[in-house]
Amino acid sequence: MSRLFVVVFCCSIFLAACSVNTSSKLVSQSQPATNGISLYEQYCASCHKSFAHTTKPQRSFSRLRSAIRFFPSMNDLYFLSDAQLEAISSALATNDFQQVSRIKSLK
Repeated sequence: MSRLFVVVFCCSIFLAACSVNTSSKLVSQSQPATNGISLYEQYCASCHKSFAHTTKPQRSFSRLRSAIRFFPSMNDLYFLSDAQLEAISSALATNDFQQVSRIKSLK
């Protein structure tokens, strides 16, 4: 009886480990701006206007992280990963917002 329990327990751990989604949602080096635009639109646009008309151009990663940490109205964005904030920062660093917005619409 105890062997059966051990076998079932080991099988359940194995199956649980196999079902874990290990695919990472890290920013692709080839598409950081478009991913950053999507993230911006999802988490930032409601307060800072659409990406094409943002009130926060050229914001660095450290400035975004500090704003999330120190502005109470932004504290609920603390869950954003460093990779996600880097993607948003990369998108905001682009000089031609209209061109990047067109790239996004093609996807």
